[in-house]
Amino acid sequence: MKRLFAFASFIFLMLLTSCGGPKAYFDYDQNISFNQFQSFNFYPEMDSGLNQLDEERLKKALTVKLQEEGYTLTEIPDFKINFYTEIFKKQNNNTIGIGVGGGAGAVGGGVSSGVPLGTSKVYMSVTLEFANAIDNELYWQAVVEHKIKENATPEERMLFFTEIVNEALENYPPEE
Repeated sequence: MKRLFAFASFIFLMLLTSCGGPKAYFDYDQNISFNQFQSFNFYPEMDSGLNQLDEERLKKALTVKLQEEGYTLTEIPDFKINFYTEIFKKQNNNTIGIGVGGGAGAVGGGVSSGVPLGTSKVYMSVTLEFANAIDNELYWQAVVEHKIKENATPEERMLFFTEIVNEALENYPPEE
């Protein structure tokens, strides 16, 4: 009974830790003073990979978050924002092994098999790039991966992009 409880606890822990929110990766120019960037706008032409509605949702989420942090949306900004996306699938590599064996006398045999847990999941990777508006030099980049809920409502899609932006901008500007 103790083994069954330990096994069930292990499986529960694996499932719990494998389900997570967005994951973010950052890169930035260490020689830039982030204090010089107080206003922003978006590049007029972006090949985001999103439909027009989702592109507007992502712009809105970015605008709201940056304005909450004290940045101003202006026609002549200190920095410009570019973003693009990629859709990909992650295979679930977790399996449970099942074995059956038997024997009689001096002869024995067995068969075992791995049974996959779950299916592949669809993710979106969103890359945000902040560039100096004067020379268009990239100074900060974040890549955020988040699982997509297929057939999401417009409200759920807005929440999806808000979560991505919050994760991406959690440590912006980086500590100097």
